[in-house]
Amino acid sequence: MRVPCDLLKNNYLHMKLENKRIVITGATSGIGLHLTKTLAEIKGAQIIAVGRKIENIPNAPNIIPLRADVSKPEEVNKLFQFAVEKMDGIDVFFANAGFAYYEKLGASSWEHVESIFSTNVVSPIYSLTKMIELNQSSEFMVVITCSVIGKLPFPGFSLYTGTKFALDGFNSAMQYEMPANGHLMMVYPVATYTEFFNRAAEKSNMPWPHQHTSDVIKAVMKGIAANKKRVFPFPLIRPVLYLGNIFPFFYKMYWNVQKKKLNQLSNS
Repeated sequence: MRVPCDLLKNNYLHMKLENKRIVITGATSGIGLHLTKTLAEIKGAQIIAVGRKIENIPNAPNIIPLRADVSKPEEVNKLFQFAVEKMDGIDVFFANAGFAYYEKLGASSWEHVESIFSTNVVSPIYSLTKMIELNQSSEFMVVITCSVIGKLPFPGFSLYTGTKFALDGFNSAMQYEMPANGHLMMVYPVATYTEFFNRAAEKSNMPWPHQHTSDVIKAVMKGIAANKKRVFPFPLIRPVLYLGNIFPFFYKMYWNVQKKKLNQLSNS
């Protein structure tokens, strides 16, 4: 996938990311893969692209693939050590790895719950603390992929919703705790056209509204250039959230429709 020329010509792609040492987790598919391809076009950028299936990572002179499971602390530690050895540090860390279950919670399983929280919540927060430790005096940025589901719950994605609400709450407090040399940006995409929802369950329900990965990447780049703390790539989602809070019965109508779809899929 080649990045559209109009995207590359915009200054915001270069203002913050030229000659930067970058790490991207979840780089093997979806938003992370598109982001990796986009950043590889930036002058002087060095990229470590992290994932479990590195065969999908594009072959480019400035992309270094790294196979790692970021749900495990020892693997995240290995990632940071690898980055220091290969690039002598990290300037920008994209904590993009994450996954969802689409299900009706029932049977008890500690491992089932722990696995999604380890990947979606603990890993990005732990990576942020590692970035703070690594960059005691130099400027750095951490970009975490959250979700609009962190603002708007969705039936069938209760555990995923819990992880994203946790990230959103963490972000709200952490913005007041960030060191002066660091910047934290949280990204809230709506459902994106990737394989993400196909992996959530054999039969899954993709939430509305939808958007393409290119829209998310453009919003992320603009957010980086403008030092945004929160980025909502779907333009109309903020008015939707605002109106839903004023008129909560709209939410209830929407949730009831999604609940019926969940029940139908569960019984099929």
